[in-house]
Amino acid sequence: MRKGYKKFISVLICFVIFLLMFTAVSHFLMRKTSYIKNADFYSYKEDYDVLFLGSSHMVMGISPMELWNDYGIVSYNLANYGQWLPVDYWVLRNALDYTKPKLVVLDVRAIDINQNKFSPEHISQLHEVFDNMPLSKNKIEAVFDLLPEGKRMEYLFDFSIYHTRWSEIDESFFAKANPSTEKGANLDNANNFEEATVEEIKPPVLIDKDDMQLDETTGKEYLRKIIELCQKQDIEILLTALPYSPSDAYQRWLNSAAVIAKEYDIPYLDFNVEDTFVNYNTDYFDDAHLNSSGNRKATKVLGEYIVKHYSLKDYRDSEIASEWNQDYKEYTDYKVKWLKSQKNLNSYLMLLSDKQYNIIIDIYNPDIWKDPVYVHLFENLGVSMDEVTDTTDCLVIKEGGANVDVLNGFHSSEGVSETSIGRLGLLIDEMDDAGTVTAFGIYLNDEKRYTASLGEQAGIRILVLDKDSMETYDSAAFSYIVEKQKKYHLTTTAVNR
Repeated sequence: MRKGYKKFISVLICFVIFLLMFTAVSHFLMRKTSYIKNADFYSYKEDYDVLFLGSSHMVMGISPMELWNDYGIVSYNLANYGQWLPVDYWVLRNALDYTKPKLVVLDVRAIDINQNKFSPEHISQLHEVFDNMPLSKNKIEAVFDLLPEGKRMEYLFDFSIYHTRWSEIDESFFAKANPSTEKGANLDNANNFEEATVEEIKPPVLIDKDDMQLDETTGKEYLRKIIELCQKQDIEILLTALPYSPSDAYQRWLNSAAVIAKEYDIPYLDFNVEDTFVNYNTDYFDDAHLNSSGNRKATKVLGEYIVKHYSLKDYRDSEIASEWNQDYKEYTDYKVKWLKSQKNLNSYLMLLSDKQYNIIIDIYNPDIWKDPVYVHLFENLGVSMDEVTDTTDCLVIKEGGANVDVLNGFHSSEGVSETSIGRLGLLIDEMDDAGTVTAFGIYLNDEKRYTASLGEQAGIRILVLDKDSMETYDSAAFSYIVEKQKKYHLTTTAVNR
């Protein structure tokens, strides 16, 4: 018996060692994006009051961390790229095993989808949804509902596909995968601090709201299933169509969502309206998705609607506030790091449309006022072009555009100007032997913020400050050259920080 006992213990130890090694290897080889996006959702011990569902329009369009800072709303963005309404249904079914929200906000972008089985080009996107989803009865049912036979095993047992990745191993496999600071959102699709994107798009030509595509689809079937699931669980649901530039045909699909909303007596907000809040020159990542500037506007409008129409607690003075405030600080640090990585002035100015920032912009080359691209970006920061002249050489922007001071001839007058963020001064710092000024300093409330050499000032210098502490986040200089082709255009380059 003693020998048998020792043999059993030895086998058990070997099994445990094998299991630990297998788990470690599996975690090493798996794609980390699903974990990064949703790890915070599964680890949070309290309930989320609001869940956001939808496709890429929602994941790029609404920021839970901005909702926390502005309204004290505790929320998570469970939307994902290619997450059609059939997937939304199963994501919600799974989520309700972990949290009991008071409100679900669902974007209806995929209402026209007429299939629940995913085609090969979309199947890979489902890994973002399922890889970090714990194995459960709901997950098994979802995989069998959404995926064709022969493709199901890789979602229930992802090692079956990831075990072949040995040849792909590089330094990224060894990097620690930290949960996203965005509570499931993804600002401007900015993985690995890629260049932020500003795409000018044409506004949609709006059709009558009564012009609808009333055909039944799989998307509509699952939309009803989501609504009925929420109502069965006493969860309020809000349907949305976040803004982009839909074709006439797709507007008919979006219009038809109003019929389903009326059928269940629930609200539907179609933001593709005549007086939309977005700027088609500055707020888009591409012709279908909002960038960070558009994201903040959409989040503000939707947040104000939620606060006005739903009885949600403001948690900013609660026992969980310290945890969420720390998360918000990490989120702000992320945004600043992303801002500082930009090499293109267009991207940089777009990201400055953020109430977290106070901004001082020194303009050394007035050619920038001739380029409509930059005119739009400055207007997006609250600058009124009616106040700008050929001598405008400094802008002071409070809280991303809440107030703007337009200064004319600032660089030619040594002195102090009172602005909305404090006393702004320009003083000579250096002169050559001939008495020519070679550098001057910019002072804010008598504190020098930077020294600018005249030899480097080919274009524009931007100082970015925290709106509360007035801490310097970044000091960036960009040069630009004029390209006079079909229209006036500037090419910009980041020259130093």
